Amino acid sequence: MNREQLFEFHIRNNWFKISRYYNQIASQYDMSFSWGFILLNVEKEGTPSTALGPKMGMEPTSLSRTLKNMEDKGLIFRKQDDKDKRKSLVFLTKEGIEARKSARDVVLGFNEQLYNQLPKTKVKAFFDVMERLDGILNGLLEEQK
Repeated sequence: MNREQLFEFHIRNNWFKISRYYNQIASQYDMSFSWGFILLNVEKEGTPSTALGPKMGMEPTSLSRTLKNMEDKGLIFRKQDDKDKRKSLVFLTKEGIEARKSARDVVLGFNEQLYNQLPKTKVKAFFDVMERLDGILNGLLEEQK
């Protein structure tokens, strides 16, 4: 079996290209792909910083450094949870909300390009396969416990 026949080759290869594409656009806003992803995942009522790591696939040290840089840039602020003092919640500043709008526009524009250039049947098949793959992977991960 050659690498072109491996699922992970295609997934990883295309993910790197998507990531590179988003980083090129984000650099025009003096940001990074990670920053944009964080901006899109912070809820209005605040998001625990520990919840962002798993969503982003980031190690706690990297996430902490990224959040610190975003805080220094004035895009986010952190506040201790009123109910559980051990939790730190992440909120967007006014600048962060504006940057979030830009990130959202970029993501929607990218997806619109894909929808416009791919046949509807292929898009549906892609999402069907990805959903099945998710189920298979969840099963395999469960078996490893």
